[in-house]
Amino acid sequence: MKHAREFRGETLDAALSEACAALNARFGELRYEVGTTDDEGVVVEAELDPVAVLGLFLSETFRAGDLEVTSRLVETEDALEGELSGSDCGILTAAGGKGLDSLQYLCNRVLNRRLERHLPVHLDSDGFKKRRSLLLQDKAEEAADEALRTRSPVMMGLMTPAARREIHLALADDPGVETESDGEGFLKRVVVRPRRRR
Repeated sequence: MKHAREFRGETLDAALSEACAALNARFGELRYEVGTTDDEGVVVEAELDPVAVLGLFLSETFRAGDLEVTSRLVETEDALEGELSGSDCGILTAAGGKGLDSLQYLCNRVLNRRLERHLPVHLDSDGFKKRRSLLLQDKAEEAADEALRTRSPVMMGLMTPAARREIHLALADDPGVETESDGEGFLKRVVVRPRRRR
């Protein structure tokens, strides 16, 4: 365990209670190993488990919203991957996936507040993001073609940070156009304009 700390108690329960208090955690959010046990009590090494923290956050969020959605979370080398399923997933993927992106943003904020370091959270539902990525690449190319044809900037619709990133990446290697985000807040537009001569 990378960031585990030691906690001692007269019993295992007492040591885990110490860990929960010190880490501001519920028991279900801990990852722990029992260390030494002697006459003075039990020592555990414990840390917050990001998968458990997210799992509890998501299940409570879905329950509070009365949503029929469940999550399956896996920690990979590069990210905490969450696959959402259930009859209400359409609410999250509607309007270009704004709900899904907002929930992903909240998950990352939750972990930012609870852990010093963590992998980025990526949420998806039944391959939605792959399909959206292809659609956004097509829209990016259409906007680039229009910007070059009219020799003027093209303003795209309001998008989440994840969707804007797709547009910027899709056109990053296009020598004819450049992109920038425009606006304030979570939802912004992407402007695609002919590349300025240097």
